[in-house]
Amino acid sequence: MADLARKIRNRRQDFAARTAHVLAVDFELIVFEALAVRNMTAGVEPRPDPGRPGVFLVNGAVSKSGLNRAILDKGWHRIELATRSRARHTGTHVITVNPAYTSQRCNVCTVVDRKSRESQAVFRCTSCGHIEHADVNAAKNILTAGRAEHAQAGPAVRVGARKPRNRVGRKANRQATAAQATAQTEPELAGIPRL
Repeated sequence: MADLARKIRNRRQDFAARTAHVLAVDFELIVFEALAVRNMTAGVEPRPDPGRPGVFLVNGAVSKSGLNRAILDKGWHRIELATRSRARHTGTHVITVNPAYTSQRCNVCTVVDRKSRESQAVFRCTSCGHIEHADVNAAKNILTAGRAEHAQAGPAVRVGARKPRNRVGRKANRQATAAQATAQTEPELAGIPRL
């Protein structure tokens, strides 16, 4: 049993290291959600049945335990730590943002409405009618928040980052930095139509 646990742990560590390497080499900015995994995986307490004394209702504890197992199996924190470690060598900036309302905010019109999240997979904005996969919409909101935080931090973030040791393998077509994203939106703010 210990051998099996060790193999599982080694595979998770290898997956985290490989994923971190790909992210750190291919992108200048990586944004994670500050998820409270401990709160997300908290157990469900059975409650007493008011009609039958001494009987407790499970309240979905069985399905919750399966969800908890799936969340903990992914090793989100391990991937974040490995990415931060690898990013020190490539000069990549890693930012963690608050996940509040990222799944309920429309990335087009920025209106937050709980009703826009029709299901686990469908996001349909009640304000502008934008339709997109819910996870893609949330990811765009997280990236926007990360870019804003990166732009706000300015040079202070860049001072602590090491220069890349080996720039071989870094793609020429990389993710837009916060400065580039701001430069793209400035003409719209000034009333100049974007071409």
